[in-house]
Amino acid sequence: MAQEPSSSYRHCQSLVKGLDILAALNRRSSASASITELGRMTGLHRTTIKRLLETLRQAGYVECDAATNLYRLTFRIQQLSYGFRDNVQISEIAWPQMRVISKALVWPCSLVSLEGDEMVVRASTRPYSPLSFHSGMPGRRMPLLTTAAGRAYLAFAPEEEQKVLLDMLRERSDIDAVPAKDAHFIRTLLSETRQRGYALNRGEWNAEPKFGGVAVPLKFQDRVLACLNVIFLIRAVKDESALSAIASELLAHAKIIEQGFAAYQQRSA
Repeated sequence: MAQEPSSSYRHCQSLVKGLDILAALNRRSSASASITELGRMTGLHRTTIKRLLETLRQAGYVECDAATNLYRLTFRIQQLSYGFRDNVQISEIAWPQMRVISKALVWPCSLVSLEGDEMVVRASTRPYSPLSFHSGMPGRRMPLLTTAAGRAYLAFAPEEEQKVLLDMLRERSDIDAVPAKDAHFIRTLLSETRQRGYALNRGEWNAEPKFGGVAVPLKFQDRVLACLNVIFLIRAVKDESALSAIASELLAHAKIIEQGFAAYQQRSA
């Protein structure tokens, strides 16, 4: 007959604290945080956090970005949770390609995904780009209809999801509701974006009127997982050939990322 676990065993507080750190990182929209931010979230001393993060890093569950000093979850964390979020998976696969894109184009590249009726920056090569004038930091929220990333997501999302998102936007009480109520604008925007194969923004977002963007969707089966987005100063990128070059770079790497994600899903099935 099996024995009940003995209550005489001492609890391993380090293990509990390590799990608390993993849980805190998982709650972050970007799945990344600094030691200071983790201290605020967990109440642990920074020395303890640093020691545990280094242990988790050596075990392969987190990695540290030397440019930002942010710790982020890695793919291996999925072994601990069936419900591990797709945005962390796609971030892990997309990151190397994003670095290549940013190196080729010089402009920063971001990975942006849907949260509610807004887009959220999940990862950005901003620290690695000499032309990172735009504040596209992880965690920043962006509107759907006036940004390239939002337009790319909406245009390539399944029709039923499009309808739900547009209904949500129309019910908003801020400026984002205005374009959503313009049926002609929506039809034209979605049609032109799908026909082009990528989305554009030339300063339509009121919060960033000096910047434009090019974005492409990252798809798996019938879903849009996220969007790859390159932000640039409008005065520096004016002609169509320059925009097409950015789009071509994004589309080529989007295909590699999609193939990587599909292969990972197949291995995990």
